[in-house]
Order: sequence, then C-alpha cells, then structure tokens
Amino acid sequence: MTASSVAIYKSLGLHTVVAALLLISVSFSPDPLPSLPSNAPLIEATFIDAQKIADTKRAQAQAEAQARAKEAERQRKAQEAAAQKRQQALAAKRAKAEREAKAAEAKRQKELERLAAQKEKERKEREAREKAEALQKEKDAKEKAEMERIMQEQLAQEQAAQQARRRKQVLTEVERYTALIQQTIKRNLYYDDSFEGKVCRLNIKLATTGFVTSIRVLGGNDALCRAAESAVRRAEELPVSTAPDVYEQLKDIETSEGSTKSFFSSVKSWFQGDI
Repeated sequence: MTASSVAIYKSLGLHTVVAALLLISVSFSPDPLPSLPSNAPLIEATFIDAQKIADTKRAQAQAEAQARAKEAERQRKAQEAAAQKRQQALAAKRAKAEREAKAAEAKRQKELERLAAQKEKERKEREAREKAEALQKEKDAKEKAEMERIMQEQLAQEQAAQQARRRKQVLTEVERYTALIQQTIKRNLYYDDSFEGKVCRLNIKLATTGFVTSIRVLGGNDALCRAAESAVRRAEELPVSTAPDVYEQLKDIETSEGSTKSFFSSVKSWFQGDI
C-alpha cells in the first residue's frame, strides 16, 4: 500500500467520524438548537460517501493489481525473451562449435589422406629405387665378373707366356751353365788315349755357390771314372746360376733314366772317350 492510499484512508475515516457525531447531535438533542447570531461564523460540513470511497479503493486496488500484473507480465516476457536470447546464443555457440569441429575433422581427414598418399608415393619411389639399384648391382656384378674373367684369362695367358719364356730362358741358361761346367771339368781332366770309347757316369751335387758337396760314381770304366772324379775335385767349385729355377736344374747332376737334371744325360758324349 502506497503513502497516498494511507492518507486517503485516514481522511475518509476522519470525515466519517465527524459525520457520525453531527448526526447524533442532530437526532438526539432534546432541545432545539439556539439560533445563531447573524454575525456568527458558518461551518461547512462535507458529506463523505463510504460506498464511493470503497469503490475508489477497489478501483485503485484493481488498477494497482493490473499494474502489478502488467509489470509481472512484462518481466515474464522480458525473462522469456532473455531466456530465448540465451538459448539462441547457446544454440549459435553450439552450432559454431559443431561447424568448427566438423571443419577440424575434415582438415584432419584431409591431412591424413595427404600423409597416406605421400607415404604411398614414397613407398613406390623406394621400391622403384631399390629395384633399379638391384638391377644396377646385378649388372655391375655381371660386368665385374666378366672383367675379372677377361683379366684372369689375360693374366693366365700372360703368365703362361712368361712361364714359357722363362722355361725357354731356363733351358738356355741350363745349357749355358752345362757347357761351362763341362769346360771346367775338361780343363781339369787328365786325358789318356785308353779312355777312347769308354763311358763313366757320375752324380755331382752342388751348393748354391757351385761348391761340389758330393761326387758319386754311378757306373762305367773305372779308370775314366777315377780321372773324371779327380777332375771334379780339382775344380772344387763349378759354375752355377744365381737364378733359383736355373740352380734347381743344376744342383743335383745325375744320369738317372729320363732325368734332365743331369748334364751327363743332356750331353751323352761326356766321358765316352771323345772328351
């Protein structure tokens, strides 16, 4: 209840009390009222209609109720509008979040597809590279093997040629030193006419310096063999080559069957009387 309503109610109550007092004084006074002098001041009385007051109060209460209802309705609508606005904002935010999530997922899927494609491309390139490298290695291996085969053949041919040349050279050297040994022994041999037509075979072993380490009679005329042995001993050292392969052919000179180590078998006229 507002302050103006309280004031109205107080005013109405006061006027009601005054009116009641006046009615009582008029209705129940036994004596007539004395007439007032002409110069007496007049008092005006105001009649208060209680029904009107009640109607006014009711109307005012209805107006206040309507105002309150209108305000409540306004507040309700405002709250509903605010709630709807919040819902719309929340829905917009949710929709935005969903769009962003979908965009992020699409971007992620696209990136995964790109990475998968790149990985597949790298795999194919790696396989192609490995295949090419394997083919190249196989080709290189074949070429290397062929080159090695050719080199081995050339080396074998060269070695065979060298060996042939060396064998020829060794034979030549053996023949040369054989002649030198023969000449040395001839110089130290005391020849006798009785040796004519006689044969003697000896085995002579030489050190690398040509020093005679062993003389052994293999057979033949005794006199010729003694003379030949004495001739070798007087020489003490016979000519030998410093080349190992040539020395191998001269270090053990003997007349064994089929042996080429002996200059006696190579030069059959030795100690056969025509020395």
